[in-house]
Amino acid sequence: MSYQVLARKWRPKKFQDVIGQAHVTRALQNAIINKKIGHAYMLVGTRGVGKTSVARIFAKAIRCENLTADGNSCNECRACLDFDTETSMNVIEIDGASNNSVDNIRELISNVHYLPTSGKYKVYVIDEVHMLSTNAFNALLKTLEEPPAHVVFIFATTEAQKLLGTVLSRCQRFDFRNVSVPDLVAHVKVIASVEGINFEREELIHQLAVLGRGSVRDTLSLLDQVLTTSQNGVITEEHLTSSLGVAGPSSLRNIITFLYAGDTTSLSSVYNKLLEENVPVKNIASGLLDEIFLDLKNKKDLSNAELIWVYETLARETSWIFSSIAPEKAFEVLLYKVTLRRSFFTNKIKRDESSQSPVQVTPEVVKASVVLNEPLVEHEKPSVASILQAEIAKAELEAKSGRPLEEKITTPEIVKEINTSKPVATDLTWEGFLTYLNTKSPATASNLEQGNITSPLRFENGEVSVELGFGFSGMVFFDYLSDSEVHQKVVNHLSEYFNIEKNKIKLQLIEVHADENFISTADIKEQLAEISMQERVDTFKSNPLLKEAEKMFNAKVDKVIIDNKK
Repeated sequence: MSYQVLARKWRPKKFQDVIGQAHVTRALQNAIINKKIGHAYMLVGTRGVGKTSVARIFAKAIRCENLTADGNSCNECRACLDFDTETSMNVIEIDGASNNSVDNIRELISNVHYLPTSGKYKVYVIDEVHMLSTNAFNALLKTLEEPPAHVVFIFATTEAQKLLGTVLSRCQRFDFRNVSVPDLVAHVKVIASVEGINFEREELIHQLAVLGRGSVRDTLSLLDQVLTTSQNGVITEEHLTSSLGVAGPSSLRNIITFLYAGDTTSLSSVYNKLLEENVPVKNIASGLLDEIFLDLKNKKDLSNAELIWVYETLARETSWIFSSIAPEKAFEVLLYKVTLRRSFFTNKIKRDESSQSPVQVTPEVVKASVVLNEPLVEHEKPSVASILQAEIAKAELEAKSGRPLEEKITTPEIVKEINTSKPVATDLTWEGFLTYLNTKSPATASNLEQGNITSPLRFENGEVSVELGFGFSGMVFFDYLSDSEVHQKVVNHLSEYFNIEKNKIKLQLIEVHADENFISTADIKEQLAEISMQERVDTFKSNPLLKEAEKMFNAKVDKVIIDNKK
């Protein structure tokens, strides 16, 4: 006997054999038992989830003369034996893709009035019904609405959105679900047990089920493919990799382990071994995203915030990699980037002493913005950068303090409450502290700048209270700074700057990522830097000598590159 592929060999023969579609099979069984058979059914779902199989089981059952108690066919009566011949004139299967013309449908309609030769019903099963032409549908509509009593239509489609509303309204619709991974795993285990297939590890069955993407047929087709490379029905990870071109579970897990740990050397070794085994980079990326998503669900290894950043970065940046000139190298660089994420976050290159100092948002700058609406002489006109800086600070302080900006910002009570036996910092603001911290610990200052204070510093009863908020994109830094050791280091710096005992420093880290108006200190500095850079470009372009040169050579400056070190 010739070999029969697993998908055909294990096609369901009764309702209970259908995998993952209990909501559909239960309804159809009830209709059979209660003798409430409709005249038209629409089965909708992706490929390989059981639509055609259910259509055949249902067609056979409604024609059976000796139904079982659970609504299945008896497989012994004249109608059941007629169905099994596959040449039955009472159950007509039509492929909508190859019989989609109006002439095909007219021929079908002309035969519907003939009674079945056995059984009560004559059943028409039309697969991929969305492939019928509009004219074919129009020819079918009248018969579909009022067919003879002995006729039942069963349609199956993967694209219900392409069907006319007039067709859908005449059918009872059943939507099939993608089969879950646990259901596919259980199904493969049953088949493996009967067929004498042995998997080296259960992880391989799980990966096969994941690759099936919710389709029973696709999963079994992949199993057939893997079996062609196996010996004596034993399936190893090497068989899975070589036959399907996918990364095995252990390889994926190793890459993720090294990625989480920051080990680029070991990660590169495993990654390049997969490439040597001809595993496409797209398959590696897809496998990694699946594994990281599971980690995110199970909350393993890293904090949720860091896992979200890792997943989002890989998912976002792989889209262009597959179409790049060297996708394998580009993806390896991306893996390096994610693996070295913590060094990017915590290490900040010191600014060159000759570069321009970042402008600090201080109360003095805010107070200066009060007079911006007054007339100004030409030489006193403020720069765009200073206006933006002042307005950002103004809006923030007004929102946080709940008082108008015109109120004078003074701090005499602050000075009284602080221990004045030692020198006191002159700029008693968060920005002043960050400026100081940049000279002491640039990395710590950089981490703090990824958040921002949610209200002005409070000086009460000799204590300094700081509420430091972090938006969604800064949750990695929130988690890092929440570590008890790191948190204490920040408190030590605050104590040193404000000249207050450590137990008098109240530093609270809070999540504010739900606030759409939240902006971090780093974001403010970046905006100011961009405005400042544009001002320098505009100043250069307006230089009289440049204008004269453009006129002389009948040319135009297309691009200006400014060296930040000058």
